[in-house]
Amino acid sequence: MIEAAHDRAIERVLEWIEDEVAVIRYGKDGIYRVRPPGGLVAASFRHYEARSGMPLLHDHLLLSVKGQRLDGKWGSIHALALHENTVAASALYNELVAAEVCEVLGLATEPRTVTRSAGL
Repeated sequence: MIEAAHDRAIERVLEWIEDEVAVIRYGKDGIYRVRPPGGLVAASFRHYEARSGMPLLHDHLLLSVKGQRLDGKWGSIHALALHENTVAASALYNELVAAEVCEVLGLATEPRTVTRSAGL
C-alpha cells in the first residue's frame, strides 16, 4: 500500500512538472519557451534502504535535458526552472503520499509549526 502510494505520488509530481514547470527554450538566447507537448523523458531508479542500511523507500529520478517541441525538433529544457521548483516538487510528493496513506489507514496529519531562527 505504501509503495503504491509512493508510485502514484511520483507520477503526479512528474505530471505537475510537465504541466507547470518544464519549458523548452529555443530561439536566440532561448527567448521562446514552450511546454514539452510529449512530456519529459525520465528514468527512475528505486532503492529500498538508506546508505545506513535502514529501510527507506525512495526513487532517484533523472530527467533528460532535452524535450521535443510540436515541430518535432528537440530543444533544451530550462534547467533553472526545474532547480527552482525542487523543494516544491518534494513537498508535493510528501503531501500526496501522506494524504493517501492516512486515508487508507484512517489516520490524520497535523501541520508542523514553522519557527524562525534568530538572525535569519
